[in-house]
Amino acid sequence: MLKMGSGVRIRHWVVAHMIGRLSVRHAAAAGVAAVGIEAAIGAIAPNDHARRHLLERVAVLPSAAHVLAVVVGLALLVLAPKLWRGTRAAVALAIAALGLLAIFDVVKGPAYGQAVVALGLALMLVRGRRAFPLGSRSRPRAVVVFAAAGTWALAYCVVLAGRVLSDRGRTIRRALHHAIGHVVHGSLAPARPAGAWTLVAELLIGCAAAISLLALRSLLRPAVEDSGHGDHEYRAARAAVERYGEDSLSPFILRPDKSFHFDDDGVLAYRLIGETAVISGDPVAADGQAPRLLSGFRELARRQGWEVAVWGASDRHLEAYRRLGLQAVCAGLEAFVDPAAFTLEGRRVRKLRQSVVRVDRRGWGIDTFQGRELDDALGCEIDAFEADWRRSKPRLLGFAMGMGAFEAEGRPDDLYLLARSPEGQLCAVMRFVSHCGRLSLDTMHRLHETPNGLNEALVCRALAVARERRVPQVSLNYAGLGHLVRDRERCRGATGRLQRVALGLLGRRFQMDRLVRFNEKFSPDWRPRYLVYEARAGLVRSTLRVLQAEGHLPQRRPRLARGAQLARRSVHASRRASAAA
Repeated sequence: MLKMGSGVRIRHWVVAHMIGRLSVRHAAAAGVAAVGIEAAIGAIAPNDHARRHLLERVAVLPSAAHVLAVVVGLALLVLAPKLWRGTRAAVALAIAALGLLAIFDVVKGPAYGQAVVALGLALMLVRGRRAFPLGSRSRPRAVVVFAAAGTWALAYCVVLAGRVLSDRGRTIRRALHHAIGHVVHGSLAPARPAGAWTLVAELLIGCAAAISLLALRSLLRPAVEDSGHGDHEYRAARAAVERYGEDSLSPFILRPDKSFHFDDDGVLAYRLIGETAVISGDPVAADGQAPRLLSGFRELARRQGWEVAVWGASDRHLEAYRRLGLQAVCAGLEAFVDPAAFTLEGRRVRKLRQSVVRVDRRGWGIDTFQGRELDDALGCEIDAFEADWRRSKPRLLGFAMGMGAFEAEGRPDDLYLLARSPEGQLCAVMRFVSHCGRLSLDTMHRLHETPNGLNEALVCRALAVARERRVPQVSLNYAGLGHLVRDRERCRGATGRLQRVALGLLGRRFQMDRLVRFNEKFSPDWRPRYLVYEARAGLVRSTLRVLQAEGHLPQRRPRLARGAQLARRSVHASRRASAAA
């Protein structure tokens, strides 16, 4: 049996222990949640020491103090997650709510102990307000605010109408005066409930409270923005990639669904998913400037109420990121091949050699083109092939390591490999994007029936062309959790068995084993990629947002900014113009 006294003791214990174990921000959030729960439950059942059960004989329409206490308690529950994240506006609202709650505890109780706890939490928030750096949209949705105000007004009118109809034999003026007097002195309900009017009033008050909480939640939401960028931003970002884009992920920041943040001549690309800005790889900037660019964007993100996660970060800037207070975890491996050192001679590459011979023996042809060599007819054929391939895929993957479902403007030095069947039908297209004299694999698409080993043969041909062009480095597939796949045989005992079981389950969805085995055929140099995130408590949320960005988990389709929509519509014309030039 739960009593009011036990609820108070539980709240005091939770508040005391959370303060001792957590940071100021998290302790305050936990304490506010505990106070909100107890306040809402305690207000539903007014303090009556003769009652033995918490929810016994609940009033049909409680007094005004109890109604407001319920609303304030629920508001504290809405504020608690925002306090946990560090939203600055939630601090002032929580302080005001705790102050009101302390007053209500005295009025409806009196419960001085509960009032002291509420005031103590308010004092903690006042002293620790610097621990809440995130901003918010700073204004609620006008529609929700008007709906809440209208519903409260309608509920009050229903209460007044119920009193007028129940006070038979009195004038309307006396009835209104009587009703207003009861409200002022704390009683919203008539001495004898008016049946249907009371039920309607209850429903309206409940709806008004719910809509008010929605308005409060919208007030604390992070700022929102459309995905994408305008044409002038694209040109500036492309210039930065051509100048500083030595990283294999740099060219992929130019996807139309990514927004840009500039600092001097450096650029950072991101997409906002929920309250997290997922950054695509390391910032593209001059030597030593990438951490400063990330720090500036992080300050902007805090003002907007966003958290930051860098997906696909290299190990070049990890120490600088950690000095900014960020955390990092290895998320996978990327395979790099030196074309000058690659060869099809020897027993170690016997399977690759067999793939090349098999494709050639069956009469398949592989043609290679640079971006500048694509004429209108060939470009339209590739576009039609890509459209057919996309229609065959229910879900398209990629974010930081590919152009995904979005057309990209071609560059003169991009490398295209086209595989045709003996009948001349285009059945496979592989594209490597160029960046600072290097190549990075973008698309590897096939349609119709193709011989085994066709992808291997295409990569071998690409490496041969790269060797002729004196390309120093070619990036192949990125293998998520590839470091665990490669090291799983070394793990022994219960930990190794658990890791192998987990990798088996994940591998069915993410095909990690297949990517690692494919890349291993080319004897690559494996380099780690990292997920950089704000704090340890945000690792799970950052991981979910990254999976949404990559397309592994569902998300709302990104709404492209108007500039990005126009750029996407004109991309084919730009590609033709670049090829002609």
